[in-house]
Amino acid sequence: MHACGHDGHTAYLLVLADCLIQLKDSLPGTIIIIHQHAEEVPPGGAKSIVESGILDTLDAIFGVHLFPTDEAGVIGYRSGYTMAGRSMFKLKIQGTGGHGSSPHLANDSIVAGSYFVTAIQTIVSRRLDPFEMGVVTIGSFDGKGQFNIIQDSVELEGDARYMNDETAEKIATEVKRMVHGLEEKFGVTCTLTYKADYPALYNDPALTQQVVDALQSMNDPDITEVKQSPPFSGSEDFSYYTKKIPGYFYFIGCKPKGVDTAYFNHHPKFDIDEDALLVAAKSVAQVVCHYFDIKA
Repeated sequence: MHACGHDGHTAYLLVLADCLIQLKDSLPGTIIIIHQHAEEVPPGGAKSIVESGILDTLDAIFGVHLFPTDEAGVIGYRSGYTMAGRSMFKLKIQGTGGHGSSPHLANDSIVAGSYFVTAIQTIVSRRLDPFEMGVVTIGSFDGKGQFNIIQDSVELEGDARYMNDETAEKIATEVKRMVHGLEEKFGVTCTLTYKADYPALYNDPALTQQVVDALQSMNDPDITEVKQSPPFSGSEDFSYYTKKIPGYFYFIGCKPKGVDTAYFNHHPKFDIDEDALLVAAKSVAQVVCHYFDIKA
């Protein structure tokens, strides 16, 4: 299984496509349905689709994602910045190896790396506005060796998350500045690879209102609630579409029936209530018909 819901997204889109084909003669415009590759392989498949030019004629784009935070029938929406952008970085710190009995003859890369892990947290606590969302994480510190040997090099990997391009640039600048300072302070040589994977996802406010109006006007027993969702610090490559085209991305509850707490996306026990697929198909059909001002 994919364990994130994209198999469900594919299924609902096939149902939706079949229904929209039946309305083809009533649609005063063109609809493109995207079964996109590589959403989770940085920088994501959306980027290459945007760069292909196949979407250049579009006026708006809509998407959904299944999340088990709510039961099937609950739809979550948010205007403006909705999901975080993400950058990833790799840092190799090259020192001089040696023996634990003679640290003065070596230049300990692990000490330099440990300092960096601690210092980098001050980017969020001391460089960003307290009301500005930012997260910096070190997810890997590879310094494996012998207990009495000073390693000549270590490699670290991590990521940064943010809710707008300005914060993304601040964090990137500070990481690079700290790496330069690390070289000066410890006399090591650093090789940094810093790469922006996904922009923050921005929901167009005007389209947001259109979608909310469309969903709240539905009289369908399968859709039980349309509610505002908090911002989400996960990332989504749909953001590449919304940087090019006014767009809107919302959330479909899919918590399995009879459970108090569902396993979240990417957990090996992740599962969905398949009733959510019908909710996704019906809701997007309503959004499309409302956009074209025709009856669903």
